[in-house]
Amino acid sequence: MCDGSKVAAWVAAWVAASRPRTLVASLSPVCIGASLALRDVDEISWTLVGLCLAFAMFIQVGANFANDYYDFVKGADDERRLGPARSVASGVVSPSVMRMAAFGTLAFGFALGLFLMEFSGAGWPLLLVGVASVFCALAYTAGPWPLAYLGLGDVFVVLFFGLVATGVTHYVLVHKAGFDWVPVWWAGLAVGLIINNLLVVNNHRDADEDAACGKRTLVARFGRKFGVVLYLVGSCVALGFCPWYERGLLWTACLLPVALFLGLLLHKAKSQKDYAALLGRSAALVVVHGILAVGGLLI
Repeated sequence: MCDGSKVAAWVAAWVAASRPRTLVASLSPVCIGASLALRDVDEISWTLVGLCLAFAMFIQVGANFANDYYDFVKGADDERRLGPARSVASGVVSPSVMRMAAFGTLAFGFALGLFLMEFSGAGWPLLLVGVASVFCALAYTAGPWPLAYLGLGDVFVVLFFGLVATGVTHYVLVHKAGFDWVPVWWAGLAVGLIINNLLVVNNHRDADEDAACGKRTLVARFGRKFGVVLYLVGSCVALGFCPWYERGLLWTACLLPVALFLGLLLHKAKSQKDYAALLGRSAALVVVHGILAVGGLLI
């Protein structure tokens, strides 16, 4: 019974380290990129869509594992943290094992990217994206100038989970037919900003602990009120501005009141329970945004 409990705790720690609530950040931009491609051409390869999704998810999970390890090493995850205990900080997973898991997951994701490059015929641009994705996944919390500690985490999320994930999926599927980058830009920006709200909620929750350990996120640097403004402005641009330039996103504009309400909840959030509920609702917003965007682009 004791051994069974240990195994269950070990499995739960790995599931938590993958941060399943945030994995919609991989699914949504790939689906939107595929929808843009399907609008441009009569038929797309669903095998390539699956490979794009697998690549994105392995890179994200690898980045999450690396974040768990490097935040522990840098002292960002300790008993003062308001959020749920991380797998390494709690002692369930050793630092060395988590580090190996991070590098192994990212290596497998990169291998998938190489296979995708060969299978799709997309060529060297995809290789550059793969190298940049792995590098930035590690550089988010690792190295002498980690992006998250310099306040560049939001830029990373909007760029890679929005513009890159959407654009690469679209490029892989239609590069032989030619395409217009403008709709991809607006769709990628919109989904990237909605996904970044997940990061804003986490950074808002951890602002005091991040500031104490030198993790200078935008919220830790400028305060929690700035985090609320960041959530609201990002939502307004994604749901109120981008749809006017890419009419396939018009359905998503109906979510703006919901996003503004969630921003108000962020302003009032105090406890771990408040933040956990808000993170779940923000993740649900990503899902519903993706569904409405896909529907609007295809109909």
